[in-house]
Amino acid sequence: MSESTGTKKTSRKFSIPSGQNSLIDWIGSLGSEDIGVDIGTSNIVLFIKHKGLVFPEASVIAKNQLTGEYFAYGTKAEEMEGKTPPEIHISHPMKESAIVDYNGTAYLLNSIVNQSYLKGMFFHPRLMMCVPTGINSVQRRALLEAAVAIGARKTVLIDQPLAAVMGMGLETHQKEGTMIVDMGGGSTKISVLSRQGIVVSHFSTESGNAMDMAVLNTVRDKYHIRIGQKEAESLKIALGASWDLDRAPRVAETSGLSIVSGLPVKIAVTSEDIANAINPILYKIFTHIRDVLQRTPPALLASIRESGIMMIGGASQLRGMDELISKIIGVSAHVADRPSYVNAVGAGSALNYINDFRDSLQDLH
Repeated sequence: MSESTGTKKTSRKFSIPSGQNSLIDWIGSLGSEDIGVDIGTSNIVLFIKHKGLVFPEASVIAKNQLTGEYFAYGTKAEEMEGKTPPEIHISHPMKESAIVDYNGTAYLLNSIVNQSYLKGMFFHPRLMMCVPTGINSVQRRALLEAAVAIGARKTVLIDQPLAAVMGMGLETHQKEGTMIVDMGGGSTKISVLSRQGIVVSHFSTESGNAMDMAVLNTVRDKYHIRIGQKEAESLKIALGASWDLDRAPRVAETSGLSIVSGLPVKIAVTSEDIANAINPILYKIFTHIRDVLQRTPPALLASIRESGIMMIGGASQLRGMDELISKIIGVSAHVADRPSYVNAVGAGSALNYINDFRDSLQDLH
């Protein structure tokens, strides 16, 4: 197990705590709640232990540039995008799975846990926060400071691949090797795990957001129509990645602004258009998957081939994505149930063992 989980050893398995909590920890837990947290570029997902609640929210904030104050977050802020006056700035405090706006991230987290139907549920919560493999010290500190901002009593950082394994309910102690491809909004993480922990991993910025921008640019260049990122995402979702599999003609309509006339127009975009836009990004991801497999110890490959590649993250749900990976890589690929929530659910499962882990907040002192 990676050191980012806060353990004192570099490799260990989760085990049920054998001792009682300390008196101080027990007193501090009265009225508190344990939370699994997965902060992504596009969405933040909370898993509330003991309540079985998975709570997703868009990782978007709105700020008044004149007053310097944040005033909206989540889906509400996301719906404002492209519709605000100049003094209102809509932004993502996370970029490529890293915090780029600490104050914005703290505001986002704090606002979510203080919503009317969640408020009162938390009193100095304990957090299990997902982090990409190989997180650097600056990114680690930013996450921990965001946890401090919401009054966390204890915070443990867990590598996303380990959380994913737990979130999918995979029994890694019964398998030699497991491969996970996490295709999110801001990045793609590819990992191979053994019974001892993470063996090989790769991080890249090819992602769902990059695909959206590619679609946006393709529509602009081919049809001379300017559309927003949300419209580009809708086209990507509607038409998917299946053109290379069956060459079946499919179309989806979208609205935008004509660059030529300056007037609003509606056009039909084809699945071939989408394929031409996103294929360069997809094939980079496929190359990374192949490279990770080539770096995987031979002793683990048979197990991976038998169980297949497990896919999580929002972009993994694109129509035809699993079939395309299976065809090109030569190993069957399977999309997990509720793939956008897997990491948060896994972090929630890891909360059962939080007493075994060192508090990462100690690193801030």
